[in-house]
Amino acid sequence: MGIRLDWQVEAERVYEHSGEDPDSRRRRRMRRLQVILLSFGMIIGLITVVGLAVWRLNTVDNALRQSLIDTVQAEIATLRVSDYASFIALQRSDSVEWVRQQNTRFDIYQQMKNDGRIELLGNVIDATVDGQRGRALVEERRDGKRYLVLWFYWRYPDGWRHVPFDYTFWNDTGDDFNEIRREHVTIQFKRLDSQLAEVLSDRVEQWWVQGCDILGCRNVPHLTLEINPTPDGTIYWDPVTDATQLKVTIPSPLANENGMVAEAILPQTLEDALAVKIAERQFALAANDMTPIPTADAAWLRQSAVEWLGATFTGRVDPVYFSFMQSLSDTYGVTTIGQMVRTLTPTSDINILSMILNQQLSGLAIDWRPFFQWRLNLEKTLLTAGRIDEFRAIWDVGNPLAQTPLQQRLQDPTQQTPQVQSAAIVNGPDGVPTATIQATLAGQPVYVTFRLVDNTWKRSA
Repeated sequence: MGIRLDWQVEAERVYEHSGEDPDSRRRRRMRRLQVILLSFGMIIGLITVVGLAVWRLNTVDNALRQSLIDTVQAEIATLRVSDYASFIALQRSDSVEWVRQQNTRFDIYQQMKNDGRIELLGNVIDATVDGQRGRALVEERRDGKRYLVLWFYWRYPDGWRHVPFDYTFWNDTGDDFNEIRREHVTIQFKRLDSQLAEVLSDRVEQWWVQGCDILGCRNVPHLTLEINPTPDGTIYWDPVTDATQLKVTIPSPLANENGMVAEAILPQTLEDALAVKIAERQFALAANDMTPIPTADAAWLRQSAVEWLGATFTGRVDPVYFSFMQSLSDTYGVTTIGQMVRTLTPTSDINILSMILNQQLSGLAIDWRPFFQWRLNLEKTLLTAGRIDEFRAIWDVGNPLAQTPLQQRLQDPTQQTPQVQSAAIVNGPDGVPTATIQATLAGQPVYVTFRLVDNTWKRSA
């Protein structure tokens, strides 16, 4: 047995292969081709079946969606031509109250149309079908502004009919929330509120950081804000179940059956209310959940700080209403407000400012008008509640000159409250700092006097 070279082995293989029967080789190739063609045909067939099914579904969905749009436009046309019979025929519900409301809605539309206050454009901005349910976003023009209104429908055997608000139909399908997550804030929302969620994700993130920088709250938990379509339209904090999480729920602006201004993705009233709600929670975090006594100066300082912080978030700080807090911030630095908040106790009086600034109250360069208005309002609150001892505690009862005006005030508990116009602080003849308040009472000018007694302001005339 000799050694075979590579070329000899290859030659034998070629010989063996060339010795295959030609018919067998042809049949083998044909079978292979048939398998390939059959497989290719099955794939093409499957793609065709799926494509036809998808096309059919899309065709049906488009037809249903178009029929919904046609119904919506037909309803708008009934309002435009004042055809009550056709309008009410498109409404359907077992709720007698809801049908009555639709009657009222028809009348309101007719009145607004007659007054030239509404233009029924007939534009359907969005139409969505989910099984038997339908939803349409309708554009109107009222008093020169574009409004968006949501209408809901149900597909009955005789066609689409306008039905009551469906607060569960805020997505195209399903009821899950989408999320936008930032470093400190997460926004949970459904599809109809996606634009609002984008606006809030940046804005609330900024507020959350800004507020805690001002108030000095530490170890701030992550905030979750949920936009939820609810009929009551309230903003509320969810019960605390996890100390590391906070969750606030706000209503969807589109959940208002009267609609919303199209350009106001975040309506001002909702923004203002949310800003104050967040400021309240941040105050609680900075003040360790301190709850002031309602008649103590601490309660007014809390309310003033919260409202001022909320207005600071939105950039709408009324220079008169918020003049006390704004002047305190401008003169002594914004962190002074945080220091005050962290120092407050349930019974704190206005002297707390003297303590944290290490200055006498009369020397502080702040606008005292809102504080003196609070004290004058408090007088009436205490008197009408019969809380005489607390009333006397905010008067300069040790001053003989205060006795006559004190008795006069006690004899008329329901007297109108003077409205403060200006305040000037100077040392009185006895060297005691005295605030002279110019005010109006029943349209007439009056003067009210407070003196600095035991380092707090007390009324003397």
